[in-house]
Amino acid sequence: MSGSVPKLFQPIKVGRVELKHRVAMAPLTRYRADGQHVHTDLGVEYYSQRASTPGTLIVTEATFIAAKAGGYANVPAVENDAQIAAWKKITDAVHAKGSFIFVQLWALGRQANPQVLKEEGFEYIGVSDIGLQGKPAPRPLTTA
Repeated sequence: MSGSVPKLFQPIKVGRVELKHRVAMAPLTRYRADGQHVHTDLGVEYYSQRASTPGTLIVTEATFIAAKAGGYANVPAVENDAQIAAWKKITDAVHAKGSFIFVQLWALGRQANPQVLKEEGFEYIGVSDIGLQGKPAPRPLTTA
């Protein structure tokens, strides 16, 4: 084997971000946010640990764009000040280790759990009125 570094461990530029290597952490939903979809300090610890090798790219767990676009309990969101502040703590911890974090945004539509949406006071909607097997039909989105 030659003395050259395998491509996997060579730097790469992604947009404006210069990664030290090409190994990234893929998104893994953890269900560790509180009942208001706010990440807890456990999230800071979890992501900080995974940022231990400087220059690493971490893609976060699926994160609701809004609670009404969700439909699962204990999944984080980025809709209000408390949720954003919790993600800022995580982002700051990852950056402090010299690594990078991209958020995976999530809106479930008809794949949401209708019961969770109901408990949180939200309507079950989708792009059409065709429900998934075993689920009721969602209210379809319209342009009106």
